[in-house]
Amino acid sequence: MFAYFLVSLVALTFAAPNTSQQGCWLQAYGRGVGVPISTCPSGQVDDAGLCYTPCKDGYKGVATVCWESCPNGFTDVGVTCQKPAAYGRGAGYVSSDACAKNNAQGCEQYGALYYPKCAENFHAVGCCVCSPDCPNGMSDAGADCTKNTYDRGVGKPLGCAAGLVEDASLCYTPCQSPYNGVGPVCWTSCPPNFQSCGALCLPQGQCVDKIFKTAEDVAGYIEALTQAITDKDPTQAAEATKEAIEKLAGDLDYPLCYAK
Repeated sequence: MFAYFLVSLVALTFAAPNTSQQGCWLQAYGRGVGVPISTCPSGQVDDAGLCYTPCKDGYKGVATVCWESCPNGFTDVGVTCQKPAAYGRGAGYVSSDACAKNNAQGCEQYGALYYPKCAENFHAVGCCVCSPDCPNGMSDAGADCTKNTYDRGVGKPLGCAAGLVEDASLCYTPCQSPYNGVGPVCWTSCPPNFQSCGALCLPQGQCVDKIFKTAEDVAGYIEALTQAITDKDPTQAAEATKEAIEKLAGDLDYPLCYAK
């Protein structure tokens, strides 16, 4: 019985609209399910859910800081690049001639002894060790090279992809004019001097009265129907349903608002 009441009510409510200027139903259409924001503006990169200016070549971004990348053969250990293995250059020669005879790359003196010069991209550390050079600009910290860094600014939140608009942290297809989006639905606006009462537009000051009047009619129907069921009187139940439909149809019978 109650299902019949609802079907009948909907049919009457959305029948051909009357010409009353006492109110109107907002027009609406669905614009699809929103998708999470996930895109950075053109020219920015995503790092942990925030958008940053890309680091220049040879640098890698971690949050707000761009860190210099380690060259091939070096091990990235965070703030430094660990060098490849150093090597020894022997115990030294007592004369430069003896050293030069066995080392085509040439020799150099350290203290009282002569040592073969370090290979290309290596430099001498003390008398006897050749350590890899750090890349240009990096500070030599012995077994490591300290990375250069610079600040690339504070990250900005992700946004919607091109062609979508944000609403409550979700991205939707824009509504057609003159509709306005609220979540997945595009709605028209109430006419001038009318106020929104949910999906219904009413003259200013009438919304509360309309809600109470409709609620009162629904409560009356439920009471009458309950009594009819208690009395096991199908005729009374049918009459109660008919009366409720007529009342509520009158409460809700408004035309659609004109979409300008």
